[in-house]
Amino acid sequence: MTNPTDTQEETETEVESILFFAYGTLRRGERLHDWIADEVMEDIGETAVMPFAKLHYAVDHKAYPYLVQTSSPSEQTIGEVYRLPLNRQVISMLQMEMNAGYEVVEAEAIVDGERFPVVVCAWSGPVGTAITDNDWTKVSRGWW
Repeated sequence: MTNPTDTQEETETEVESILFFAYGTLRRGERLHDWIADEVMEDIGETAVMPFAKLHYAVDHKAYPYLVQTSSPSEQTIGEVYRLPLNRQVISMLQMEMNAGYEVVEAEAIVDGERFPVVVCAWSGPVGTAITDNDWTKVSRGWW
């Protein structure tokens, strides 16, 4: 028999979280991954795909990518999906992205054929050239 107190304690310790789609410098092995590395509660998929999304360089450099939402499901960005807690570190990371001009939006990512509702940092301003294959890990980088 389950003790009602045990159930209540489990509920109180649940952590609010988000599924986050990382496509650029926040991906594993990239320069800003440390912002989230210690916060990852679950690695949903290292080879995720986000339809209706295309990667571009910035207008004036190639140091990091911009994800632009599109109307075409055939435009698919490669990335990773992580479950992250909504704690100070993750909120600070999201605020950093918003301060840089990104919008935090809801979207959908596909991992091994399964669809997941995710949060992603998208760009709606001017962009430079498109990134080949929509995969940040396969391109040459600019200055930092």
